[in-house]
Amino acid sequence: MSFYSEFAGYYETVFPFEEEVYAFVRDRFPTSARRVLDIGCGTGDYCGRLASQEYEAVGIDLDQWMVERAKRRYPASEFHVLAAEDIGSLTGPFGAAYCIGNVISHITRYRLSDFLLALRELLMPGAAWVIQTVNWDFVLAQESYEFPDVPVEGTNLVFERNYTEISEESVLFRTRLREGGLSVFEGEMTLFPVRAEVYVGAHRSEGFEFIEHKGSFAGAAFDPGVMSGSILVFRRT
Repeated sequence: MSFYSEFAGYYETVFPFEEEVYAFVRDRFPTSARRVLDIGCGTGDYCGRLASQEYEAVGIDLDQWMVERAKRRYPASEFHVLAAEDIGSLTGPFGAAYCIGNVISHITRYRLSDFLLALRELLMPGAAWVIQTVNWDFVLAQESYEFPDVPVEGTNLVFERNYTEISEESVLFRTRLREGGLSVFEGEMTLFPVRAEVYVGAHRSEGFEFIEHKGSFAGAAFDPGVMSGSILVFRRT
């Protein structure tokens, strides 16, 4: 069973829909965008909101449980069990696409160009493309990194995360969900860090125009020396 399949039952509790995230992403869409692709859609909350505002939302996720739940909750949207690297099997075009929650960090830098080529084929000229990762520039300067604990509102649950075995090639991501002193869930996976300038260069090489770089969905400036988000916005040329 995959990490995400085991964690799926807690996903919506730990990662609730955020209006600020939704507004940031949606506001980057060109006015002509009606069909939108969510890469790493989880249980479909953002697709569901887009569909309620008359967008044609298509979500993909590697975890079958999450996709099945998304289909039940948001029947007006379209969902597929699909890895990000396999988006070439989808039918375009899309007027916008986004990949939030550090999902793109599952793609190694060596497969990034192939992924971007496939994505470009799916997007209309002028389409927006938004990605969010952690600030890998900061993380790669550390021996290890412990995220602040995240209390889950309305419960006694606390979500813990840390990065260890940090290198330019990979990072070990460990998580734990605890209730009091008891562990409810533990998991680990390998992520593939890519510095912001490498993401920008790869996108430019594959036909994307770099638009902006933010440190948070609230619009904070990106600082490579501070642990934060790393939100990159591009346009398909």
